[in-house]
Amino acid sequence: MPCPVCERTRVLIGRVDQHRVCGPCAGVLDPYACERCTGPRSYKVGRLCDRCAVADHLEELFTDVTQAAGTGPLAAMRAALAQAPDAGTVLNWLRGSRSARLLRDLMATGRPLSHTDLDTTIDSRSTAMTAEYLRSLLTAYQVLDPRDELAVRIVRHLERTVARHPEHSALLRAYVHWSLLPRAKRHQADRAGGVKHRIRWAYTRINLATELLTTTASHGRTIATLDQGRLDAWLAANPGTRYEVRDFVVWAHRRHHARDLLVPHRPKVDPVGLDEDSHWDLLRQCLTDTRLDLDVRAAGAILLLFGQHLTRIAALPTAALTTGDGTTLLTLGRTPIPLPTTLAGLLTTLADRPAPQGWAANTNAGWLFPGHLPGAHISATALSRRLAAHHIPNRPARTTALVALACDLPPAVLGPMLGLHPITAVQWRRRAASDWTAYLEARTSQAYS
Repeated sequence: MPCPVCERTRVLIGRVDQHRVCGPCAGVLDPYACERCTGPRSYKVGRLCDRCAVADHLEELFTDVTQAAGTGPLAAMRAALAQAPDAGTVLNWLRGSRSARLLRDLMATGRPLSHTDLDTTIDSRSTAMTAEYLRSLLTAYQVLDPRDELAVRIVRHLERTVARHPEHSALLRAYVHWSLLPRAKRHQADRAGGVKHRIRWAYTRINLATELLTTTASHGRTIATLDQGRLDAWLAANPGTRYEVRDFVVWAHRRHHARDLLVPHRPKVDPVGLDEDSHWDLLRQCLTDTRLDLDVRAAGAILLLFGQHLTRIAALPTAALTTGDGTTLLTLGRTPIPLPTTLAGLLTTLADRPAPQGWAANTNAGWLFPGHLPGAHISATALSRRLAAHHIPNRPARTTALVALACDLPPAVLGPMLGLHPITAVQWRRRAASDWTAYLEARTSQAYS
């Protein structure tokens, strides 16, 4: 901590006038001082402080002459890591992480870093996580150019699947390239965030299509000769996980690869909302209770007022918040929404707050809700946990907000404003109408009872 005499951060091992001070101010040698800068030694490395140890590790890692000359994105990355607010976090990453070892191995080849070289290191789920973390770091520091990870991940999974089932390669490739990929990209463009969700969405459909083709072939049939009875038997064997094969079956019929077969939609449970008093109490708490963390208040208010998916809230950029004619606007879909004064001030404060602490602070990419990973926003899962810890339920809150909005706005307005598909907007309108009818019936029955 800072010495009260010299105000330098040192280990306070002496006393002057009943106050704890550092060794030099007490007139004694400081055995806990860094040998290079006299700061407090790191308990991780012994002789040096965290920042000096980071400098040594970076010197060893970045040994190329061009990098040492201070030019290029790698030099900028090196400087940012050396100046990170939390040197201890950087030191832990450099000394013990698999992604740092992978970076060291790639740089030892002498070739410029590339997405292709990172891809070649992936041979398991563990190595994939390591490579993807390093990729996000290098992209955030502009060492690598951003790429369409959605398409790359889907195609990579397709190739792994085709390698195991080459007999189905033609049909699976056509299905993925002409159906899954275009829709996944369209959804990614239309809806902020949710890239991991779209990847899982595509993985599930590829896996189920492969499983159906493999099972059908094991019975001596093809997708063209598959009948409704055998399809129903396959669905009944595991109904909880196989409804999504409907996507492949419909596509195969439209492309004249299969008969007109019926796969039912997954049954949907009617969403359960909050009662009106609880909903408004939670919204009031988010807007006015300064004891809550700022990000919890902001995310909770957007959820309770506009019924947004947490995947979209987590991925909101600071650019979604604009000002025009003295009014603060939030863009969730295609139509900017004028914000109430209290919420506008809350979101403006959130957008203007300092970058998060830690070494990832140097790679802030302009998210309203930045995460702990370099250049990344917070995950929807982490945001859900934070809201749940303050008793803000995700799905009931979203249901109540959307029903309330659908009562007042027609689907043609609701969809563009919130980024909802037209069919989804119509469904919420119908849901709101049924809820309102039930409410009127209950009031009428109470009046005559």
